[in-house]
Amino acid sequence: MLIFLMFLSGLFFVYKRSLFYSLFFQQEHYGNISFTKFIFKKFQLIDKKLSLILFFYTIFATGTKIYNLDMSIISGLFLIFAILTPNPRSGFAKKQLDITKRLKRILELAFLFDVLVLSLLSLYTYKLNVKGFYCFCEVMGYMVLFIQSLPFMLILSNICLFPVEVFTKHKYVSEAKSILKKCNPIVIGITGSFGKTSTKNILNHILSSVSSSMTTARSINTLMGITRVIREELKPSYKYFIVEVGTSKKGRIRKICNLIKPQYGILTAVGSAHFESFKSKDAIAREKFDLIKSVINNDGAYIINSDLVDEKYINKYHTVATDFKTSDISVSSNGIKFKLEYNKQKYTISAPVFGIHQAQNISLAFIMALKLGIPADTIIAALKTLPQTEHRLEVKQQDNLTIIDDAFNSNISGFKSALSTLHILAKEKKGRAILITPGMVELGREHNAQHIEVANMALDTCDIVIAVVPERIKSFVDTFTAGKKSKQEIILVNTLAEARQWLSANSKKNDVILYENDLPDVFEAKIKI
Repeated sequence: MLIFLMFLSGLFFVYKRSLFYSLFFQQEHYGNISFTKFIFKKFQLIDKKLSLILFFYTIFATGTKIYNLDMSIISGLFLIFAILTPNPRSGFAKKQLDITKRLKRILELAFLFDVLVLSLLSLYTYKLNVKGFYCFCEVMGYMVLFIQSLPFMLILSNICLFPVEVFTKHKYVSEAKSILKKCNPIVIGITGSFGKTSTKNILNHILSSVSSSMTTARSINTLMGITRVIREELKPSYKYFIVEVGTSKKGRIRKICNLIKPQYGILTAVGSAHFESFKSKDAIAREKFDLIKSVINNDGAYIINSDLVDEKYINKYHTVATDFKTSDISVSSNGIKFKLEYNKQKYTISAPVFGIHQAQNISLAFIMALKLGIPADTIIAALKTLPQTEHRLEVKQQDNLTIIDDAFNSNISGFKSALSTLHILAKEKKGRAILITPGMVELGREHNAQHIEVANMALDTCDIVIAVVPERIKSFVDTFTAGKKSKQEIILVNTLAEARQWLSANSKKNDVILYENDLPDVFEAKIKI
């Protein structure tokens, strides 16, 4: 029966489209509100092509009642558009879809809803034809509504599964608490608007040189991410457990601290990251200081970077800044070198990593290692073999080019440090300094001001700027365009792939190329469905 063929092809279409939509739902961290906003942002996830084809076919077919032909055409269209839907687990996406247990539950329930609706629609169409009341216009109206409902089925499924997620989270967190209690490592929490991943990796390298140490991998810093690390990786043999503590909403750091109960803590900075969510720097500071409060409650020791944390917040939360000073900072193709003064002692430190901002990160890790009883000479020796952190001002050679990969994310401090490194290495290599950037994200009201600031620095450090998705960073583009000298150039592209194509065609020997930030698909992808 043709209605059954239409039903099966419809299911295939639903499956492919639901996977595709899930990529963006996952990148929005399963946030129902944020995903709804993304659906309607430029109507990116609103189906246009298939719906328009069905609309015009309906006009063409008005007055006819050729049921078999209509069902055949709908079946064929479902199959064609299912095949044309990009696979989010292939090269289409920068960050491929990760079919986690949670996403699997969401997809399965959403698919069940879709099957139910499509079954009812197919049965209704079949009965209309049997009774002689078949009207293609009416059927197409319902069909288009069904097609447009697919991304919202994910949201409905997520809402329905909320009690399951709460139970699952509680179960996993309870298991993680038991494992932590059994393993009993020395827990060091690290938070801040920026610098926490680099500081974490530096400290882990130092501690691993003298004892067994583990840390949350990559940028895992959410409650459930940390919970998973504890459940799957933490063993009694680890003496130290370094935890990156992140947040994007009020109260999340407190929940993480209730799990890990940190004995030591580092606050790297209070800046504008997540300004869009918190609305004010005071709110950001209040959230970040929850880690320090937890350490104090656990009778532990903490470090607050007074260079990047305003004194008013240090006083407000009745804490004490860590008094240290860095000087004589230099960066070359061999890495960073600087002097650190702390607790009336002076140290000369060098490490094969890049960016003047690394002096702060290394100093924080150095001081924490001292607090943990590791001799200064041992720390200094360990830092000489410090590996670069992937995608965080990572310098590497590629053919005759020098690549500075700072693509993981971007903040104004890191951006300026990366521009400084770009300028230094370009002078050393006697090549052009090329910046590729889509700018920074989640800055809220600070967006334009901070992009103007980095554009002005780019005018002093770059020969060529390639702006990715330039409409996002109009203030940056306008500032650089207005101030650029005759030999400077700005190139506007829509995707990182286009920027790489330009490089492939135009790069020269000894060029130094800085990749500053890389937007996830929710910011850059040009969705055409």
